[in-house]
Amino acid sequence: MSSQQDMNALLHAMRTQIATLTSQLAELQNNPPAATPLVEKKFNKKVEVVADPGAFEGDRAQFAEWWIKLQIWVKANWDAFTDDFEVATAVLSRLKGPVAGRYAQVRLQECYTAGVWPTWDDLKKEIEKYFKLQAERDWARQQIRSFKQGNMRTDDYVTRFLALSIQGGLGNEHAVELLERNVNPCIAEQIYLQDTRNENLALAAEEYVLV
Repeated sequence: MSSQQDMNALLHAMRTQIATLTSQLAELQNNPPAATPLVEKKFNKKVEVVADPGAFEGDRAQFAEWWIKLQIWVKANWDAFTDDFEVATAVLSRLKGPVAGRYAQVRLQECYTAGVWPTWDDLKKEIEKYFKLQAERDWARQQIRSFKQGNMRTDDYVTRFLALSIQGGLGNEHAVELLERNVNPCIAEQIYLQDTRNENLALAAEEYVLV
């Protein structure tokens, strides 16, 4: 139970930062703000009920927080948009950088050429499919590179390491190398002296726990 709690705590830490924003989004969905008279219902003339989240520059580790803010902003300013074209261009124009910006450029060109623009619900699914999973993988890979055992119990450390490895989608060989590099040096030395090193991550993890 302790190992499971530790693993859950690690994964929960990533979501803690956006918990408040998620709550705000739910509140806005249930109680949308009263409509404000507009002089012009144009893309660059929206009523700013909440702060504009700005652009997503391509740092996938920051995607989750930006995405929640963006959805709140769209919901709060919904009356400022007249059609799917304005919603799509407002959202896609906020995707910047070599990856996100390229994706947005291609999608805008496709929609413009076809004369068909996605609904907000369809666009949300598309963006989440393209960025959200990868963002979580990138976060896990970033964490696991510097995730050293220190004074942590070996079974707890291995459990949390395996969780990050799965979430990050790491290859077997790379994961074993990271485990060897970040586990307590004394344990790594024992594995070397006993000649029980295993290139299979699951079996290697078991060996470390048994030392």
